[in-house]
Amino acid sequence: MRMPNKLLATLSALLMTGLAACNQGITLGTRSLVDQLPLVTIPGADLPVDLNLALDLAIDSEVFNIDADRGFLTSASLRNLQLIILDVSDRDVREDGALDSFDFLTGLTIRIRADFNGRTNEQVIALLPDGDPQFATAARSLDLTVLSIDVLDFLQARNGYQLILELEGTVPSDNIVISGLARFRVGLGI
Repeated sequence: MRMPNKLLATLSALLMTGLAACNQGITLGTRSLVDQLPLVTIPGADLPVDLNLALDLAIDSEVFNIDADRGFLTSASLRNLQLIILDVSDRDVREDGALDSFDFLTGLTIRIRADFNGRTNEQVIALLPDGDPQFATAARSLDLTVLSIDVLDFLQARNGYQLILELEGTVPSDNIVISGLARFRVGLGI
């Protein structure tokens, strides 16, 4: 069966356009990736003192298996970041008998950091803004406000990336054990 010249010309043009678009950053679809944050303990103290603490959470990029898809990834953005107080936090060695919560916080900023060619790059990706209704509500989980920035380079960094939790408030009376979930939306294309 013979194709009409007009149809053949249209298909040829589409094929050439597609080939020319390779490695052009054209997103054809997306997928969601979820990374569990490592456990971290915020140490408690007997006397309430100001808390100004930065916790460095190293994340291994292999969790995402991004290297296998490296040539097909066009973008990545953080869609949701949630911090959670784990049940084990209510049974730590400094336990004061009260249900642990994030009430000790008055400020929270999350930065992403990675090394690129021997230089460290860092950007704010999430925060809990002043006046957020989650403060002082005995919350055991916090949903942070995420910033719309492309973090693909960070996720693909050779030595992985770090999330830096910058905490402000008052040191809690007992240890607080937290973890969390970071949900990313990754663009797939050519």
